[in-house]
Amino acid sequence: MTLYDLTTLDCNNSDCVVLKVNEGAEMELIRLGCFNGDETMFRITKGMNMTYTVFKKDGKHYSWEPGTLVSDAMSKRARMIQECVIRYYGISLR
Repeated sequence: MTLYDLTTLDCNNSDCVVLKVNEGAEMELIRLGCFNGDETMFRITKGMNMTYTVFKKDGKHYSWEPGTLVSDAMSKRARMIQECVIRYYGISLR
């Protein structure tokens, strides 16, 4: 199972890509090893200053940029989101 199997492309415009987590995918997200299961959407901005944002069920969100010192789990999240967008959805982030 990949992040692609658990998400739907919600938006792809000149500024960002938004992936919506499919309903009932909580346990599968947890099984990927770096998500908490309470995520509802992922956004990655395009261009030189990419930013990853994770939206949660409680309405809160958090963001980080490549190069920011983050945990291994956060780095893995970023790689999985980026791979999903580029490899599986075929979207360029530049």
